[in-house]
Amino acid sequence: MATTHLTPADRAARDAEVHRLAAQHLSNRAIARRLGIHHVTVGRILSTTTAPERTTASTTERTTPAPDTAPERTTPTTSGDGPAPRLLHPLDPRTIQDLNCLMDPRTGALPAGLVRAIRTAADHRRAAMVATAHRLAAEERTTAPSATGRASGRARVAP
Repeated sequence: MATTHLTPADRAARDAEVHRLAAQHLSNRAIARRLGIHHVTVGRILSTTTAPERTTASTTERTTPAPDTAPERTTPTTSGDGPAPRLLHPLDPRTIQDLNCLMDPRTGALPAGLVRAIRTAADHRRAAMVATAHRLAAEERTTAPSATGRASGRARVAP
């Protein structure tokens, strides 16, 4: 295993940079990629050292707008899983609190019966949405032929 011997000043600078990036809510892996170190090392630094005290003002006035930068990817591009699903609509904060109260504190999982009930309700809603899409596609095919005399290609819905 290769080891790098850092001087105390270099180690302190690296640790401060790790804490600064962690304060920006980057994942351990994203921090590790930026600094060229292992993500376990990042975790060890965060758990065994304290964030350095700020010696400058936390906010400075900008006279020019900050440049737009692309957000750091926190998941590898070669992962087998697709992107995590996102909420289309914000949840009521009380619902979020209720779900958090129902989660098992040891595993962080919801009770199996509750998960089944949520999935069943979602499956019924998805089936209703697909049926509506099929009905609308069928109506569009029968009522609005295109200029070529064929039904519109965009109205097709997978079975």
